[in-house]
Amino acid sequence: MSIQIARITKGQKQEFLNLYNLYLYDLSPFTGEDPKGGKFDPTNTYLYLERAELHPFFIRHGDRNVGFILVTSQPFVDEGIDYSIQELFLLKKYRGMSLAKLSVEQVLERFKGRVKVAQVKNNTAAVRFWNKFYKDHAIDYSEHEEIIEADGLAGQLPILYQVFINR
Repeated sequence: MSIQIARITKGQKQEFLNLYNLYLYDLSPFTGEDPKGGKFDPTNTYLYLERAELHPFFIRHGDRNVGFILVTSQPFVDEGIDYSIQELFLLKKYRGMSLAKLSVEQVLERFKGRVKVAQVKNNTAAVRFWNKFYKDHAIDYSEHEEIIEADGLAGQLPILYQVFINR
């Protein structure tokens, strides 16, 4: 299976933001977010293309960008954390093909250290994916839950966090 992660460049900004809009649409049942003017608000997402501490990757299947995975590092992560996998998205057509698993494996080959991963708690598909990934890769992790208020969203979101050492 031809799968790779490829760093997103500034010249690919519009394609990235288009996919990010689809990601926010997928999350909307869990976040309660509504589009404004036909689009979801990608607040500050463009920073991934401007800051060296932010690591945006397209997930490529063959010659197509079919999703993305976004990784952050200091100063955009908590103290004691080296990297955080912030967002993971695949177009629905490509789900169930192990592309997300293979993409995360490739990211973890590049980023060693203390890693934090987050999911919206009521996004059961995401929670299931990460639990299976940890089990399949024998990753020992700690987990905690926080209630956050997201910019521009009404109400509070329960978020699950896992932290593990990636060697």
